[in-house]
Amino acid sequence: MTEIAAPGLRAESESARGNTVSDRLALPWLFPLLAFAATWVLTVATWHVSNAVYHAHLPWTTWLWFGDSGFYRDIASVGYGHPVVIVPRGGGTPFTATGRSPFFPLFPALIRLVSYATLGHFLVADVVAQVFAGAASAVAVWTLAARIRDRRTADRAVLLYCACPGAMTFGMLYPEPLAVALAAGSLLAVLSRKWLVAGLLAMLATAAHPTLTVLIPVLGIIALHAIWTKRDWRSLIAPVIAPLGVLGYFAYYGHQYHDYLFWFRIERAGWHQHIDWGIHELHVITWTDPPTTAHPVFTALVITMFWASVIGIGLLIAARAPWPVTLYTAAVFLSCVLSSGGSTRPRFVLTMFGIFIGAGAKLPRYLFWPTFVVSAGLLAFVIGWWPHNLPPSP
Repeated sequence: MTEIAAPGLRAESESARGNTVSDRLALPWLFPLLAFAATWVLTVATWHVSNAVYHAHLPWTTWLWFGDSGFYRDIASVGYGHPVVIVPRGGGTPFTATGRSPFFPLFPALIRLVSYATLGHFLVADVVAQVFAGAASAVAVWTLAARIRDRRTADRAVLLYCACPGAMTFGMLYPEPLAVALAAGSLLAVLSRKWLVAGLLAMLATAAHPTLTVLIPVLGIIALHAIWTKRDWRSLIAPVIAPLGVLGYFAYYGHQYHDYLFWFRIERAGWHQHIDWGIHELHVITWTDPPTTAHPVFTALVITMFWASVIGIGLLIAARAPWPVTLYTAAVFLSCVLSSGGSTRPRFVLTMFGIFIGAGAKLPRYLFWPTFVVSAGLLAFVIGWWPHNLPPSP
């Protein structure tokens, strides 16, 4: 079967074999699992240290269920709840929905499924589901990097991925790790032209996280290219199947709420989010958005993530990665930048996993390790600082 490849990568891959940490392990894919486990160790250690620093006695479950995590926990245990009439705070037409409506259903469904195996113990189910999703995401990113370049790049990429400040979601009930696992799997299938697999994984991804709806146009462009260059009409399977996840969610609850646009109304009325073509992001990165700059640490973190994303996409292009991976990464970046309420928060940057592959491929040793250490330091800082200071969500 014909594959999508990038020129110049395979020869370089062969020369890197046997010189990596993963090659010295009995099973090379154990390396991303070890990197993921190290992030969990850092998370737990940071939690205890921050408790001591802030003279707090918060249990570790505070972090597991912090922020929007509580919504995913509640959806998994009791469902979305009964719809009520919501009046927009800034005025406008009232609509029917619930407070849990904005949160996509796949991750709570996974927790619910695991709960059957844990005999209804949702705390255990929460942890098992999130550990599974996070471990799967690390393996998927490592496998994708190894597929398009080599294991040395894969090792470096997964280290940066697991040290990204957005990796704080490994220990929280957030859907980003599950979304990354599905998106990376879909791109792996695309590179081998396994269109049905790519479409099915993208379908699940679009039911897991709103950002991952970018896979729909991305797979559409890939299909058009495959038809134009290879007359591969089977490629249309992927973009046709991909939207079914998010459309199924909208259709089911749209029927329940008698409003098929409920999610968009909540997004605008509750989160004040809309497409503003990057105006808000421009104000944030130039430090001229008063609501954001009122929280200087958060603003600095978002600006850091913005430039890390820009540089990472540049490195991905310089690495001559297969264009579908670059296209996906750039699409996620644009979806964050062009939204008035999205921005380059660390957990959104985590879903731009292509930037870690680009950095793993192109950063020289003298830049790679300082980058890794600084990133891990930022991760520890966010885990320790955020719950005790309650700024806007990273």
